Amino acid sequence: MQVSKLMWRDPATLDVSQPHAEGNAVDASRADGYVLELREVSKSFGGIPALSDVNFNVRPGEVVAVIGENGAGKSTLMKIISGVYPTDSYQGELLLDGRPARFRTVRDAEAAGIVLVPQELYIAPNLSIAENMFMGMLPSRRGFVDEAKLFTLAMERLAFFGVQANPNASVGELSPSAQRLVTIASALSKAATRVLILDEPTASLTQGEAVHLFERIAQIKAQNVGCIYITHRLDEIAQVADRVVVMRNGRVVEHFASAQDKISDMVRAMIGHDPEPSTPRVLNERAAAVLTVSNLSVHEGFGSKRCRVDNVSLELRRGEVLGLFGLVGAGRTELAKAIFGAWQGTCEGEIRIDGERVHPRSPAEAISLGIGMLTEDRKQTGLIEGHSVLHNISAASIRSVSSGPFIRERDEVDRNRELIRKLDLRPPRLDAKVEWFSGGNQQKVLLARWIAIRPRILIVDEPTYGVDIGARQEIYRLLHELAAEGTAVLMISSDMTEILDESDRVLVMYKGRVTQSFDRKASRHELMAAATGEIH
Repeated sequence: MQVSKLMWRDPATLDVSQPHAEGNAVDASRADGYVLELREVSKSFGGIPALSDVNFNVRPGEVVAVIGENGAGKSTLMKIISGVYPTDSYQGELLLDGRPARFRTVRDAEAAGIVLVPQELYIAPNLSIAENMFMGMLPSRRGFVDEAKLFTLAMERLAFFGVQANPNASVGELSPSAQRLVTIASALSKAATRVLILDEPTASLTQGEAVHLFERIAQIKAQNVGCIYITHRLDEIAQVADRVVVMRNGRVVEHFASAQDKISDMVRAMIGHDPEPSTPRVLNERAAAVLTVSNLSVHEGFGSKRCRVDNVSLELRRGEVLGLFGLVGAGRTELAKAIFGAWQGTCEGEIRIDGERVHPRSPAEAISLGIGMLTEDRKQTGLIEGHSVLHNISAASIRSVSSGPFIRERDEVDRNRELIRKLDLRPPRLDAKVEWFSGGNQQKVLLARWIAIRPRILIVDEPTYGVDIGARQEIYRLLHELAAEGTAVLMISSDMTEILDESDRVLVMYKGRVTQSFDRKASRHELMAAATGEIH
């Protein structure tokens, strides 16, 4: 690969005293001590306010958590800070080390030492892990990429975040959670010398992986880098943040000097009222098995002897929510894809639905059998960007609102309008393009897609990824409603609280095998022990 203008920059040698943004030199000795400050920032989309008079600041070596419901304005604010939205697209002022900064592009912000790790992953799946990490900064030698140096640099960053992977392997081979760790690692390669923005960094990570990330953030913080941390997992904020900023309806509505023992107060500030108490449900333990998997093995590819899933058997009952827990690489998603006919490789074993042996060879066949699957990566394998909410919902069920080759448009609109009302999509517009919505609302659109097929079996992989606490409760309610109507739900999640609170039973996977089965009264310690191989 020949290098033209894409050259490598060693973060340790960057001169960041003169950011490549319009404005004056940095003065880090200001009395207020802010590395970043926003004053009276407002932004609208099509006349609809997304941010209104927002004031926000971060000090060097400080971690500020930003929380709020989906659509509160968090991502819009971060895109302003990171140069995704240029200076002339919003009102107000952005200051870096006390001086005005004008970013026209993401590169301007990165040159000034501000790096955003977005909630949605943007990767080049056919390029290597190392090439993805150092894209735009590839080390060169005599006009060509220095492959040896690139490999060494990538290994150092991967080791820093505890990612065990070959830098020369295709990044598309990694699970979304491993891709997220790689993306975070690459942010440091882009010289986040002033501000590092992490948008939902633990959304698909297990507790152990999240703790490892927190340790790395502490090291970054010790280097005097300011960190903005966006999350919907309120229970983790006390472990990582120095203070908390709450946003609602495009405004900053409250500040917390500490997150310790403040979860209920933070929830109240986010939604504007006390949350409604949840009602526990009772499982019908005598229900018949709708899905039976026997001795299923999933091979890495066609003809490969290496197994991602090794001789797994499970039973999923009608009206049950069965949780599936495990660490990255445990084989959970591979198992789900095999059941859904989406795995690109050899599968051995037996799958039965209502006692009848089936062998889904594609998602289309699985859908015809009454199986739906909400994938863990909504951007890469879920959403049909550029198309409306109406078309995204109907993608798996268009035949149910068709007569021969003709779509019954009125029936389609009526059905989908009822679905978005049921899921409380905001704004409730079928004609809007799906990419215009927040992550949580996009997740609701995908869930509506699978409710529309009236599934016998619904697989949900990380169903509340990037979703706020209010939308989480709505998703849980809908999953339980589906179960009450007889749908069998297989819920894959890295969130132990979610697994324990929302599942009727839990299976734990470790290195491709089911190591333990628990009822919903299992402890967090028992789950983690089984997920790390301590219990067999």
